[in-house]
Amino acid sequence: MIIAWIVAAVLSAIVVPGPASAGERFLANPKLATDCESALVKGSISFALAKLKQLDKCAITTLKCIQTVKPNDNADVDPIDACLEKALTRCDKANEVIANEEQKLTDTITAACSALDPSEVLRADGVGFEAITNDCLDQGVVLSDLASVVECVVTEHDCAVERMYTMAHPRAGELFDLVGTDIGDCLDDLGGPGEGVSDVDLQLGHRLVQCQQGVTKLSANYVASKLKNTGQCLEDLFDCVQLHPNDQSCLDKAQQGCDKLFANVVNTGIKLVPSVDKTCDPISFPALYDPTGVDYFDVVDNELCVPYGVSDIGTVNHYANCMYRSNECDGEELLTFSVPRAAELLGLVGRQLPGMFFCVPPEDI
Repeated sequence: MIIAWIVAAVLSAIVVPGPASAGERFLANPKLATDCESALVKGSISFALAKLKQLDKCAITTLKCIQTVKPNDNADVDPIDACLEKALTRCDKANEVIANEEQKLTDTITAACSALDPSEVLRADGVGFEAITNDCLDQGVVLSDLASVVECVVTEHDCAVERMYTMAHPRAGELFDLVGTDIGDCLDDLGGPGEGVSDVDLQLGHRLVQCQQGVTKLSANYVASKLKNTGQCLEDLFDCVQLHPNDQSCLDKAQQGCDKLFANVVNTGIKLVPSVDKTCDPISFPALYDPTGVDYFDVVDNELCVPYGVSDIGTVNHYANCMYRSNECDGEELLTFSVPRAAELLGLVGRQLPGMFFCVPPEDI
């Protein structure tokens, strides 16, 4: 409850009283810009959630093989090896689905934004991608036209979703390497042993799988809440700026809607840490920390939580708080790439981006 209170308090603390007025409109047909922005938001969210689901299908299927299947050295084919072969088939299918979703995202953005002049996709008074020129350069993409914008958005979403999933399932990269699939190009193997505890304690292995399934589901639920609610707020604000410039009543209405949408995110976040603790509670902490368990050890060893102000993992709550913070920050990063004007738009209703202190890059403090 203390962590939940802190989350709510920090969110309320960052709200700045009084919205600013919207800027002038300079686009020839602003409705085309709002259609483009809406496709960017909805298409990106759909892709992110679909990819999280497919990554989980592959990783959990593989995890079950090493945690719940009893080995048999006398069999022609060891049951674990046979299970991993079937898991590879499942992972390859998941990879195909991800590729199709990636193409769908590309087609969605291209179709919705092609009616705009490319300069209006980039301009600060348009969709505003010129604001994240350097961020796209970090992805190896030079922004010049719609195709480069699409490439930047898709590339960022591919990797950011994998970062999200790694925090929810630290052994994912290890499991993907173990089964031999090429799913998850940006997802690193943190260094796990490639085996579970099933040959020592099959019952513990089943509990570990249940814990991991619960955690990835809770993480995905929070990510969905963050992206959908904040995305809707940003869409509403963008509509005001483009379709009703200098109309304070539009901003006032949008602010009321945003307050409710942000409250939805807070409520989901408040439940996340205690829910993770409850999901994994039957398992001893050493079993969760061990590389053959959930592998908190490699999370600490690779310093994955340090950027979010969590220096060590001594309890399940520590890990859950790290996962919540990383999901929060990666969610904001995704929204920045689908709504480049996000910080400006939120400023119109007294909010900031980043919205939480732990999402501010250390070099910006």
